[in-house]
Parts: sequence; C-alpha cells; structure tokens
Amino acid sequence: MWEMKTNRNLGIAAITAIIITGCSAPKLSKYASQTDLSKKAKYDVSEVTIRDNGKGFTVDFDKMKTMPKRVALVSFYTEDPGFTKVTGTNMTGKNFTTTNTGEAGAKMYATYFYDASIENLKKSFSANGMQLLTPSEFLTSEDKKSFYNNFVVRHSKLNKIGAALTKFMKKAGNMGTSIECKAPANGFVLADLNKNVPIADAKKKAVKRNGGVGLFDNDMIECLGYDLCKQLDVDAVVIVVNTQLCDKRNRHYLAATGAYMFGPNPLPLAEGKKDNMFYSKGLFYSGYRMAFKKGLRIDAKAKTEEDKAKLETENKLAYNNMIVSIANKIGGEITEAKKN
Repeated sequence: MWEMKTNRNLGIAAITAIIITGCSAPKLSKYASQTDLSKKAKYDVSEVTIRDNGKGFTVDFDKMKTMPKRVALVSFYTEDPGFTKVTGTNMTGKNFTTTNTGEAGAKMYATYFYDASIENLKKSFSANGMQLLTPSEFLTSEDKKSFYNNFVVRHSKLNKIGAALTKFMKKAGNMGTSIECKAPANGFVLADLNKNVPIADAKKKAVKRNGGVGLFDNDMIECLGYDLCKQLDVDAVVIVVNTQLCDKRNRHYLAATGAYMFGPNPLPLAEGKKDNMFYSKGLFYSGYRMAFKKGLRIDAKAKTEEDKAKLETENKLAYNNMIVSIANKIGGEITEAKKN
C-alpha cells in the first residue's frame, strides 16, 4: 500500500505525493489471516424495534412477510473527523496542528477498499439469499440515474443539533477541527449517515466503538429506507462507511468500518393516523460497526518492492475479512429470521 504525503493549508490535508514510510502502530495487514472477525463487529443501529402499530426505528423481521432479495449498495465512502495535536503550554504558547485525509485522499481510499472487496461482499449477500447490486446494476433508467445522482440524505433537527454541539466541543477543548472530510468511491454518491461525526482520539488514532450512524434520526431512515428504495425499485439499500485518520506525519489509519441496511416499514400507518417522529415509512434493517482500540496503519513501512507487494495483498485480505464479517452478521440476521 502507499501513503499520500500531504500539506496542511488551513488544517486540511491535500495530496502532493505518494511515499512509503514507517510506524510502530498496529498494522491493517495484521488481520490478513483472520478470516472470521465477526466477534469484533458490534450492533450499531437503534434497538427500538417497531411495535404492532409500526412505530419504532428498526424493523422486527418477524413482522415482515418476505425478506429483502434485491439490495442496492448505494454508497461506499470514507470519512475523516480530523484531530488536533496540541503542543506547548499557556505560559510558553500553544501550537495546534490539525490534520485529516483530505477529500481527494478520502475518495482514493474509498475507491481502493471498494475495488478490493466488492466481489466478496456480493458473495456474502448471495450466500444469505440476497443479490447485492452496484450502481451500474440498479441504475437501469434515466429517471433512476437522475434521482440517485441528485440524492441527498435528510437529517433530523436532533442530529444536526448534535453535530453543532460536537463541533463546539472540539473547538472549545482543542480536541479537533470542525472541518471534517467525507468522500465516496468512484461511481457512488455520498449518502452521509451521520452529521454528528465523533471526536477522534489523536493519541490512539481511534474513534468510539459505536455511533457510526444517527440512531434516532427518523428523517434519515425514512429517506433511505423508503424514498430511495422506492425510486430505485429495490427491497433494501446498504451503505458502507470507513472511518480513517491522518496524523501530522501524513500517515493514515483505519479507525473503524461499518455497513448499514435500510428498507421500507412492513407495517403501514393505521388509516386516519398522521406521520410523526415515532412512525417512519423507512427503517433500519440492520447495521454493524467494527472499531479498533488503536487505529490500524494502512501505509506501513515497506523496504523493498517485494515487501510493498506483500503489504498490498495483506491489506486487501485484511479489509475483506473485516467488511465480509460485517456483511455476514447482517445476512445472518436475515437468514435466521427466515427460519422462524
């Protein structure tokens, strides 16, 4: 794997070169031989399942007549919340160095991980009775292309307020920057799951274990689980998001990866009843996130071309093991529900 050497104009990392460097942090490649990482994948959507009146945030598979078969992978993106390193004291004067991967870098990494894993993601969904569709497969008309290319995720006021508070806390506590970056892989739109991006731990290059998505964001689950599914003519949609960090020496770390499924509410609103914040036409179907106690160095040291090639192969295997383990957890839920 490679690393992007960056400069930090106004705190934003911009790509200027590709180099190989060293680091003592744990490596992404350490997971290349661990094919089953399911125990590391933690449930990361609301546990408030729908009641008999359809109110709630997450589907109860027992209330579904049929399980999803055609599932659209609508976004595969990288997010970097950025972090700030503080040196000096109030007496001597403080210096602040803020870094993130930068939009161009985030897009490059998203595309890299998508290309490395899509074949095995499709196999995982297929093994659980579902067909995972990519944009070239679900954008079958001009109307669908137009809707998808102009699609923007709606977020509730609560999620937006949370985002504003987090940004304030970052600035007030010198813990980060309010300039996060997010970018999708080539061919995808950015379906942003959470305006409230968590504060990163600059020392551990890590983020908190859960919170990859807004748990009670009814606007988000409706526009993804209902509006997008209806317009694309699919049973459910899936979004993959990787959380990365970049330090001041331009080294990149995978802090977390997750996948989230959304679909229509199987229980229509009772006649005469009005939509409110407790009923949504779209719901969480499932979602898991794998976060690491310490960020995993992506662009670790490689002395020779042979070492570089080996690292490249191991990085791809490691990421496949992670995201496929998450996909297997989601698919396993649905397969188990079919038996009941």
